[in-house]
Amino acid sequence: MKLRHIFLILSLLIIFGCGFADKSKNVDKMLQEKQYYEVISMLEGMNSKSAKNYLQLAEAYKELRKLAIADSYYVIALEKNPALRNEIIKSYSIIASTDFMKGYTSNAIKYWQKILELNNMYDINIGFFYLGKHYFDNKDFISAKPLLINAMSISLPSHEKIQTYRMIIEIFKAEVKYDTAMLYAERASSEFANAQDPETDFKVAYGEMKFIIAKEKYLNKNYDEALNLLLEFIDNPNPLSLIDDAHLYAGNIYFDLNNNEKAIYHYKKVIEYSDVKVYGSSDTYEEANNKLKEILKRSMQ
Repeated sequence: MKLRHIFLILSLLIIFGCGFADKSKNVDKMLQEKQYYEVISMLEGMNSKSAKNYLQLAEAYKELRKLAIADSYYVIALEKNPALRNEIIKSYSIIASTDFMKGYTSNAIKYWQKILELNNMYDINIGFFYLGKHYFDNKDFISAKPLLINAMSISLPSHEKIQTYRMIIEIFKAEVKYDTAMLYAERASSEFANAQDPETDFKVAYGEMKFIIAKEKYLNKNYDEALNLLLEFIDNPNPLSLIDDAHLYAGNIYFDLNNNEKAIYHYKKVIEYSDVKVYGSSDTYEEANNKLKEILKRSMQ
């Protein structure tokens, strides 16, 4: 008797299970046939819904561009069955791509964010640039950096590639990682070497980073490396506004090393640029002049 009851219960479960499976397949077919309102009417009228049903409702509302409602059903579907994550990511990706192509970039950014929240390794392609720029513009450099670095590996139009380089350089500068900033500036300078637009001239950024690194090494009394970088900068001074400072630090290094001849050469260059009244400053002029006086005192002792 008990076996008969168990068999009956199992049979009913199988029948109902098949019924639910058939209904789910039927809904998928309706979605393919674009019967979105019919799908919504059918599923919202059901007292008990599976995770798959919520996903189907979300898909119907997505196709009708009622994205707020679709989002709420995607969330429920994922809560009821986390295994649906990849299907939901795929839907989010379609929304992001569609909205980006239509010019709704802010909404595309929203869905790229949702995708990465579900899978931070997912390839959002052009989304790496736009989402990275979104975070950069909002001063969230921590979130922006990995996205922009990923953006470097995809095919970007020149204008967007230039922006990406500039943002990455600024981020590493803010992190006081001048060596890395200089490497990106050097790469950018090489990649856009033949460009005519001044906006694409990364030689200035590269030169600035080289000078900043040289100055840091000088202040830390790492004279060999500092001097190499300063002399490289002096040979190719870009930006020219830093040329008097570069000569001053080079002169100071030679002064500390008791190489008076070379120190005098660089101090005189500081005075020369200061006299032009364009690139020099009174501070560098005064320091160079004072050092020349000290060298003169040394030679008289």
